[in-house]
Amino acid sequence: MVQDFEIVVVGAGPAGLTAAIRLLEMGHSVALVEQEAFPRPQIGESLSPGVRSIFAYLGAGELLGDPRYLPDIPARVAWGSGEPLLVEPAQRGGGVMVDRAHLDAQLLAVAIGKGLQVFQPARMTALSFQNDRYELKVQSAARDFRITGRVVLDARGRKGAHTREHMTLAPASVALWTHVPADTMRHEAAIETVGEGWIWGAPVPGGEYRIMVFTDPDSIKGQKLVPSMQQMLTQSQLFRSVLIDDLRFEIQTCVVSVYVHTRPWDRQFIKIGEAAFTLDPLSSTGVEAAMRFSLQTAIAVHTMLADGNPGVAKAFYENKLADAVASHSRWTSGYYRQAATSDSPFPFWEKRRNFRMEALSVINDFTALIKRRLTRERPTTHAIQPAAVPIDPLIRFLWDKPVRLSGQLAFSSEFAVTGDRVEIRRALQHPNLSRPLIYLNQIEVPPLLNALSEGDTYGAAIETWCRLVPYHDVKKVLGFLWSAEIVQ
Repeated sequence: MVQDFEIVVVGAGPAGLTAAIRLLEMGHSVALVEQEAFPRPQIGESLSPGVRSIFAYLGAGELLGDPRYLPDIPARVAWGSGEPLLVEPAQRGGGVMVDRAHLDAQLLAVAIGKGLQVFQPARMTALSFQNDRYELKVQSAARDFRITGRVVLDARGRKGAHTREHMTLAPASVALWTHVPADTMRHEAAIETVGEGWIWGAPVPGGEYRIMVFTDPDSIKGQKLVPSMQQMLTQSQLFRSVLIDDLRFEIQTCVVSVYVHTRPWDRQFIKIGEAAFTLDPLSSTGVEAAMRFSLQTAIAVHTMLADGNPGVAKAFYENKLADAVASHSRWTSGYYRQAATSDSPFPFWEKRRNFRMEALSVINDFTALIKRRLTRERPTTHAIQPAAVPIDPLIRFLWDKPVRLSGQLAFSSEFAVTGDRVEIRRALQHPNLSRPLIYLNQIEVPPLLNALSEGDTYGAAIETWCRLVPYHDVKKVLGFLWSAEIVQ
């Protein structure tokens, strides 16, 4: 038998489950294929503060309150030169260390409760596209079967693509990690740079402390893992007391590459999570970024299916992905530049010092978009935070004066999300705005400016605007536009 769905998600990590939950809430039929039985071991336990709002949005906020998890852990940072700095949770928000095997299983249960059809453990063995639908051949221990979907969301992480489909965004590194007893280190996370790379450590649920070192593959080529890891720990201030040896500690390792997929939206086969874009581990926001981008992808898919507008949906998805790539790459390269001294002889720092985004190869329109975002200069002007003004006296002062728009005001077409759909709306652009402005407190601003006539006074403008939005909203918009010097 063949079972038909609108959407098939492959992979039950946070990215796949986030997309599945939102699409179910939007009224779509969704199936999920997951190769492994849950619970299954999974690293990536350090969740950044932003995941709390995402879990709450999905109706799963209580999952992060599990008593086994470790919330609000301080971090001691020794990055580059200088003394280590203690960063309290109040300074960076309240993250949480979780048991990913347990959390992913709980989030899957939430999705099943919303109507998700799950095939697990099962794996996709073949994929074909015909008559605007994908057919997946799926294999489980019990039998082989087929399912179809108009859209397939690939959430298989790094396993979901060949390296030839990657646009590399940074030099590769290798991670070595192990666990030591929790009482070996303080009850805090620790981050430190050393000659061959950098080190991260944090307590994890279960009474252990995980330590991971990141270095260049050339630095450990032909070397035994334990001595290589111990050498980096010995060089540090925060980890030098840790002693590991071959008899007591198992060292695990993996290559860490940072890339974006070159064809993340190919017809209706769409990459999400780490299948689309991998983050440098320095950011520690991998799960949050994957879930946030899945929410945006769900909106794009809903727009395509509900409105029959794949062009707008794909453009929205690709622009959001390009924004995420550019923002992350600038942030991480800035931090690495702080520590990569001009004379450092070690491959890890030398390769990052010499890596140039301008040298990236362009093979299609999407990779050209990525390269433009990565290499364009930031604006020389800086947005300002408009000062609050006493609005009633301002209105009395301006009432009989003519409305003048700033000569630096411009308009552009931008994506806007309205009712879980993507639309293209007119937006304001001005040097005092950090980004194009469509809405202010859910009030669409460009139509208010469009309603102005030549020679209008502020009084006439306010009367016109009050026919479109309530007076208290008019006051908010006017106060913002005046303070930002968009109207004068």
